[in-house]
Amino acid sequence: MRTTRQLYKQELERCRAHFEQIDLEKERGYLMKYTTFSANVENLLPAIPRQEHDTLFRELLLQQMFTSFDQQCLTAGDLVKLRGADHLLEKEYSPRIYCTYHLGSYRMLTSVLFRKGVDCVLLVGSNMNRSQGDGMAEHIEGLRQKHGLTNVFRVVEAGSPTAGLTVLRELKAGRSLIVYVDGSPETGPKPGEESQFLSVRFGHRRMLTRKGVGYLSHAAGVPIVPVVSYRRPDMANVLHCLKSIKPIPQSDRELYCQEAMQQLYDAFWPFLKQYPGQWEGWNYVHLFLEPEKAKKTYMGYRKQVAFNENRYTLCDLEDAPILFDRRLYQTYEITEDLRDLLLNLSEVESVEELLGQEMFSELMDMEVLY
Repeated sequence: MRTTRQLYKQELERCRAHFEQIDLEKERGYLMKYTTFSANVENLLPAIPRQEHDTLFRELLLQQMFTSFDQQCLTAGDLVKLRGADHLLEKEYSPRIYCTYHLGSYRMLTSVLFRKGVDCVLLVGSNMNRSQGDGMAEHIEGLRQKHGLTNVFRVVEAGSPTAGLTVLRELKAGRSLIVYVDGSPETGPKPGEESQFLSVRFGHRRMLTRKGVGYLSHAAGVPIVPVVSYRRPDMANVLHCLKSIKPIPQSDRELYCQEAMQQLYDAFWPFLKQYPGQWEGWNYVHLFLEPEKAKKTYMGYRKQVAFNENRYTLCDLEDAPILFDRRLYQTYEITEDLRDLLLNLSEVESVEELLGQEMFSELMDMEVLY
C-alpha cells in the first residue's frame, strides 16, 4: 500500500503531466506576461541569463498549479517539513505577526498554524480574497471537521478603511496575524498613498513596501516572525521560520518600521536566489519598484544601427505591436511597419533616410536604436 507522501507525489505528477499538455504560447496575453516577468528577473537578479527566463517562467506556472492543488488537499499540511525556529508556530507563542512571501506553496503556513490550534487572522488584498478566499475558507472548514478544531480563523481585506484598527484589535485580543509581506498586484502604491510606504533594498533595485506590518508590531508590542515557504526538489513543502523581530517599547516607531521591513526583505533574499522559479511576485514586483531615472548608456560606435534588444522587447498586445521598455516598464504602441523595420534593420541601407530625421533621432534618444 502506498504511503500518504507517495500518493501526494503521484498527484503532483498528474498535475505536471496536465501542465505539459498546455500550449502556453497560445494562452491569452502570454507574451506580455512573460516579457514583464523576464524584465523583473533581469532588474532584480541580473545574474540569471535571459536565456534561462523561459524555463523559470514555466517553472513558476507549474508551481502555481501545485499550490492550487495543495489548497484542495487536506493532507498536504501533514507532510510539510518545518525548519528553523519552528517552535514559534506553536499556539503558546501567540500572538505573533507571521510575515510570509508568495514563494513555494505559500498558503501552507495558514494551514499549519490553524491545525496547531492558533487563532489566525489572514490579511489579504481584495482581489486575492475574491479569487482564493472561498478556497481557503473551504480548506479551513475541512481541517476543522477533520481534526475537531475550534480555534478562530478570519480573513481581513487589506484595502478596507478599517483594516488597521480591526487587525490591531485582533492582535490585542491574542490572535495572530498572517501577512504576505511582498504584496499583491492590488496593494501596489497609488497616488496619495506615499505616506503608507517606505523604501527598502531588494536585489539590485530599491522597492516600496507598505509599513503597516511594522506599525502594527510596534503599536501592539507583538513580534514579527518571518516564515519562508519553498518546495524542495523531492517535492516536499518546507516552512522555514527565521528569528523573530521584536519591537522595543518606547522606541521610535518610524525607525522600527524601516528596520523591520528591511530585515524582512533581507531575510527573504537568499531563499529567492535559491528558488527563483517559485516566486509568484515576479509577475507584479515592478508595481513596487522605485522608478529609475532615465540615463544615457554608452552603446559604442556602430557603422550599422541596430535594435537595442537589451533594453526593449517587441511583442503583440491585443494584436497591436508593442515596444516594451524593460528598464522603465513603459509600453509604446507602434505601427506594424515600424515593428517589421526593427526586426529587419540589417536589410535596410539607410534607416535614417527611411524613417526621416525626426523619428530616427527620437528612437536614438530613447535608445531603441544604437
